[in-house]
Amino acid sequence: MKRYLSLLLAVVMLLGVLPVGAQDAEAPTGTWLGTWPYVLPPEHDLGSFTGSGLAANLGNVYRSFVEMPFAFYMWSSGTYEPMLASEWGFTEDNTAYSVTIHPDAMWSDGNPVTSADVLATYSIGRIRNWSQFNYISEVRAVDDKTVEFVFSGEPSLVAERLILKEYIVSAANYGELAARADEVVASGAARDSEAWTTLAADIGAFKPETLIASGPFTYTLDAVNESFFTLSWQPNSLFSDSVQFGSIKIWAGETEVTAPLVLSGELAHSTNVYPPSTISSFEAAGIRLVTIPRAYGPALLFQHDTYPFNIKEVRQAMAYAINRDENAFLTNGVGATGTVYMAGILDDMVGLLIDEETIGNLNRYEFNLETAAGLMETAGFTRDAEGKWVDAEGNRISVEYKFPAEFADFSGAAQNAIDQLNNFGFDITARANPWQEVAADIRAGNFQLSVWSWAQGSPFATNQFFGPIQRFNYVGLADGQIGMNFPMEFEYNGEMVNLDAMIKAVSTGLDLEAQKVRAGEVATIINDLMPFIPLNIILSVEPMNEAAIAGLPETGDPIWLNPSGVDHPIIWLILQGTLSDAAAQ
Repeated sequence: MKRYLSLLLAVVMLLGVLPVGAQDAEAPTGTWLGTWPYVLPPEHDLGSFTGSGLAANLGNVYRSFVEMPFAFYMWSSGTYEPMLASEWGFTEDNTAYSVTIHPDAMWSDGNPVTSADVLATYSIGRIRNWSQFNYISEVRAVDDKTVEFVFSGEPSLVAERLILKEYIVSAANYGELAARADEVVASGAARDSEAWTTLAADIGAFKPETLIASGPFTYTLDAVNESFFTLSWQPNSLFSDSVQFGSIKIWAGETEVTAPLVLSGELAHSTNVYPPSTISSFEAAGIRLVTIPRAYGPALLFQHDTYPFNIKEVRQAMAYAINRDENAFLTNGVGATGTVYMAGILDDMVGLLIDEETIGNLNRYEFNLETAAGLMETAGFTRDAEGKWVDAEGNRISVEYKFPAEFADFSGAAQNAIDQLNNFGFDITARANPWQEVAADIRAGNFQLSVWSWAQGSPFATNQFFGPIQRFNYVGLADGQIGMNFPMEFEYNGEMVNLDAMIKAVSTGLDLEAQKVRAGEVATIINDLMPFIPLNIILSVEPMNEAAIAGLPETGDPIWLNPSGVDHPIIWLILQGTLSDAAAQ
């Protein structure tokens, strides 16, 4: 704890606190009208690491407005733009990655953002088993504004992205927990030790009384009600002078709740997934629709302890038995496409991330009920008098498929998959539950079949492979959670492999051709074993009401190549002041 407090005190004494000009600054006029399915207090809290804190209640779009990372990634150019950082890059000898915090970066409490905050953030991240620590061994302060992330092995472009995209927290809130983290690590305690797990639980339970923001907005729990909550402008951020909104109003709810608000003009923008009929109603109302990559899609998840999903041929048969183009249309209309390559990587990036030889050998599992039936027979199943698949003892494949009731896309994908598989001869019962329950059940392994996202908006194969085979599997979950429970160490083609380690190693180093070969090896295993079925890939068709938003770039602008996620175009367009409230013009 001493190193954080001493660093923080020294910087405060050197640079002072809230500038006079910031105290007198006036908030911009206008309100941004957005939406996110947040929860209400007391479940809603202001924690950076709690399950009901900033990540859950602000999501990928709005969190950056209160708690910023170092940089913003531009997909059109493959470059980063500065947020908290002013400089970044590999050190001359490639042994570390260096980040310099912008000299004017400041927290909402008037204190400067310093190396102490970064050290605190990463000390906590080590206890929480962040994936950054697959690549780095140490985080050290060079001075009050410069931090070096020391590589444990090869320099890594994946590590660069993870570092530059991580949300930095204030040591004023988290310094004591960070100091405890340093003590636990220094003691040599193992990850499964009582000291480590107790601290991890304390970090996950810590709820700050005040949100200390680095972004141009902040909020208190008093601003949260059943219908909406409001982020209010604060003057100390690097972007406080550029944003054109004095507040961000976040409406509660998912698709069914927000569609009428879009039509009434009470919502300016939504990332929700709307069915084709609702999209048509937006068009008829003259609301502009912007299509951007969502960079993920729904996947059918197997709980691999559940018979017969522990049999490869059954999983392969199910992949053949689902018409993925039909499934895509019933997921998101024209805003989705059936998965082609079945490789664990988004189709439009397969050619960039996997070697050509592997691509040519991938099984595309094109819809074929005869092939599917042959695989079921190979696995020892036959059809009974009613056309249902039964095992040698005459037992049908009678299982439950859980899906989130509020998510129109996941719900549509799940129900269509159930219908197609039941027509093929399975006996699957649909179970719609609140999305929070479904996510919790998946992590706990309390499901037989379910649906959640696969891949993610990342330019690296390692990150795209992460979901769901690591994200919702025992290797990426908290102690005691088994998730899919797909074994990650097994014999394959006569050799023992560790798929978890292979995925983590795919994008290491700076040799892109070597990365493609490693990605091909992982893709081949996923394509063959089919541990999950990547049903389709969603495009984000987002209503952006120009009666409420001024300054939207034209269709075809490079910013719209950024996917809906942590690199969402709206983040940068608001921070840069490109967008403003049309009603305030």
